[in-house]
Amino acid sequence: MATELRVHGVSGSPVESLLDRPLLGQVAGDADAGFFRPLPAYGNTTGPGGATLEGYRWGNLTAGAAARALWLLLLPFMLANVALWLRPPGPGRALYRTLCRLFAASVTVTFVLAAIGVSVDLVAWQCATPGNPCGSTRTYLAFLTHGFFAPTGRRLAVLSLVPIAALAVLWYLGRRTWSRYEKYERKSDVDGDGLADPGFWRGQPLVGRLRALHVALGFGALDAVLLGVLAPHDGWVAGWLLLALAVLAVLLPLVALTLPAMVVRQDAPSWTERTAAALRTAALGLTAVVWIYAMWPRPAWPTSGGLPGYGMTITVLFAAQLLLLLVLAAVALRQHTPGQYLAGLAGPVCGSLGLAVAAAFTAGTSFQVADFLDRSASPVGRTDSARLQPPAALQWSALGMTVAVLVVLVVGLVAWRYLLPRLHAAARTVTDEDFTGGRAGDPDRATAIDNAVADARLTDHSGQLLLWGYLPLAVAALVVTVLALLGKGPVDLAPRGSWVASVVAFATGLGTYLIGLAAVGLMTLGYRAYRDQSVRRSVGVLWDLGTFWPRAAHPLAPPCYAERAVPELATRTRYLAQQGRVILSGHSQGSVLVAATVLQLPPSTVDNVALLTFGSPIRRLYARLFPAYVNQDVLTAVATGVGGRWTNLWRDTDPIGGPVGEPAHDWRFRDPAGFPIPPSDTAYPLVRGHSGYPSDPAFGAAVTELS
Repeated sequence: MATELRVHGVSGSPVESLLDRPLLGQVAGDADAGFFRPLPAYGNTTGPGGATLEGYRWGNLTAGAAARALWLLLLPFMLANVALWLRPPGPGRALYRTLCRLFAASVTVTFVLAAIGVSVDLVAWQCATPGNPCGSTRTYLAFLTHGFFAPTGRRLAVLSLVPIAALAVLWYLGRRTWSRYEKYERKSDVDGDGLADPGFWRGQPLVGRLRALHVALGFGALDAVLLGVLAPHDGWVAGWLLLALAVLAVLLPLVALTLPAMVVRQDAPSWTERTAAALRTAALGLTAVVWIYAMWPRPAWPTSGGLPGYGMTITVLFAAQLLLLLVLAAVALRQHTPGQYLAGLAGPVCGSLGLAVAAAFTAGTSFQVADFLDRSASPVGRTDSARLQPPAALQWSALGMTVAVLVVLVVGLVAWRYLLPRLHAAARTVTDEDFTGGRAGDPDRATAIDNAVADARLTDHSGQLLLWGYLPLAVAALVVTVLALLGKGPVDLAPRGSWVASVVAFATGLGTYLIGLAAVGLMTLGYRAYRDQSVRRSVGVLWDLGTFWPRAAHPLAPPCYAERAVPELATRTRYLAQQGRVILSGHSQGSVLVAATVLQLPPSTVDNVALLTFGSPIRRLYARLFPAYVNQDVLTAVATGVGGRWTNLWRDTDPIGGPVGEPAHDWRFRDPAGFPIPPSDTAYPLVRGHSGYPSDPAFGAAVTELS
């Protein structure tokens, strides 16, 4: 008898729902990911089509432990990592990957600067300075305003422990997830490249080296900021020497990221691991020396304004990040082919989104902390009463938040006014062909089906909508960066007192509240995800989609679950194939996992393995977004791996899944199953869209055909 090995999609569906059986027993795996079968003593163990049911639950890899709710804070890292995999096919692969890795490293520096801005700038430099009511009226800050830690250098040293601790937490999380995901080993006797490469899902050595370099870079950036304040003030030779070493601690990891041997995925020279570890150790040692240097006794040092050089550092970093994205876009445009999704700019768009989220996190945290510490602080230009002030560069982030919201609203309005009517008109044809004469008898029912089909087809126009919003925002970001480099803030865009200045001030102020609201919403979502498994599964959808690809650009991003799931599925499939026919059955994201699994199977399993995908985004989304890794050649290799036995089920009402085309056999399911209200019911048959494929009677026929 054949075995249907069913794999669920996103959101960590319970395995009981996956198999439609209430009582199951685990036959392999562990608490994070495992294989389950219905218990023979409590009902039928076969599914539609007569195959023995077995389910693979991998959802706990992304939505299981409560601590994974904290992954929300790593969203910019995840987006920076995904950008590497979005490259168009063709030459220029090495340059594209190098640019992505440098950009990912810059996002790590953004994280460090955000922590510095809150602790070292707002608290140590501004709030705790002598005579400032912000520090003198708060008892929990008294140790910074009076006593041993009151001198400026020591205040900076004490509050620098905050970014040090933040980096340590990232380092710990990166190493902990690395040991649970990338370290999963499986012997392989397959041969191929890309997704078929036996080492594609074995990223332990590369992630370890990248993590060491990012940690070194983070500590080097912290040292450079501290010494950029201390060395010019002290004028000591030791300070300038330490500053030079800090600059090297920043530059050397960046140079290392450009070395081909350092970033190769397999069989890297032994010196690469030693070099990465040495750079990390040197950066840690330098940080310890810099901390002692900051604690060293020095004469009284009055402070005012913001932390020297901090605002310009943020601006220069943002300008460098935009430059990297511009060069990345140029490389992508040179490689892309006509008709490609987002004109080949999917990588730069994803990277820009990650940068925008990082900037919003930085600005939102700074404004919220400044507001908490000093209610008189103004986010729109310094006033005499504003005792605390985030850097002027962050004001542009606040204004940008308002502009971004307006652009999204405009794009949504244009899509609603012009695009959706065309989609609804085209959907009428599908409805009328499926339910001939139904519209005349029940026009409201026909319109509801039209709407479901039209909404599903909106996915195919997502690239166009993204470009409409991305291009004006990208141009605005370039203009704003130039103004920020010139030392201009939003309040300098118009003469004081003019109506334009009032509008800009209002938009900037509104942006600070929008960013603050987003930050509060993120924290609330993280707290609810920590406490509630159902909310955690919803949040896990984001990680299901974004962490399928290995951590090849940013090692501190949430871990790649496929590095555990694909080898595990391949091992189980090989075992079952020795006993009879195995039907790898995958829904939604699960269909991507089973297709990747086929590419990791040895030739000896070809005659005993078949593939059933339903609601699959392989062609509709993955082949568009990741054409260098999911393309016609790859799909042909998948079909070859199962001897051509590949059936794909899809619906017109499904917003995610769609037809695969050659080399798969596409089977379109009509949705809904019927048009009128059945005589035995009081409600219309449901429009199922992306869910409920196994409940369709034709699903069993597809399984039987593959058995």
